[in-house]
Amino acid sequence: MLLDFDIKKAIAAAACLIQREGGAEDMFYLVKELYYADRSALIKWGKPITGDSFASLEKGPIVSEIYDLLKDNGSEKNQIQWNDVIDREEFKISLRKEPDMGVLSEREMEVLEQSRKTIKSIRGSIPKWCHKNCPEWTDPGKSSVPIDPSTILRLAGKSEEEIRKTEEANDEIRLLHYMLGTR
Repeated sequence: MLLDFDIKKAIAAAACLIQREGGAEDMFYLVKELYYADRSALIKWGKPITGDSFASLEKGPIVSEIYDLLKDNGSEKNQIQWNDVIDREEFKISLRKEPDMGVLSEREMEVLEQSRKTIKSIRGSIPKWCHKNCPEWTDPGKSSVPIDPSTILRLAGKSEEEIRKTEEANDEIRLLHYMLGTR
């Protein structure tokens, strides 16, 4: 299943979490919070908040494009937009300026907040928690392995019919953005 990455929502989602942490967040926590929020939204509504793709890394699952943006390895167009708002100093992520938060719905902000609280409440090793609580994660060793959103849905108990409809809906969204030239 292919998703439709939305750089504006990715920036707003990251900013929302950074703001709720008082203006700065650790890169590792931010990636885990965004992954868990996108995963939760996918299961609840059939569409993640950011539309990012997922991958398994040694220390757990991640949102791939956002991870690349945080490492300054995103596509040129997306990296420019990201760096205009998001600042990274070593592993500390903060905001350069206020982004357009209007791209996030109330329910998306609620899922982001719940994800932040969940990740922050973990006692002990976050990678071990992710390995246990995100069954779609597979050990890639020192590499990375893509996570198919269908796998997340299947492991969450969605039927094959529900997964097929979710895939079709996401295909339609991608096609619409392509035809309108909005991404």
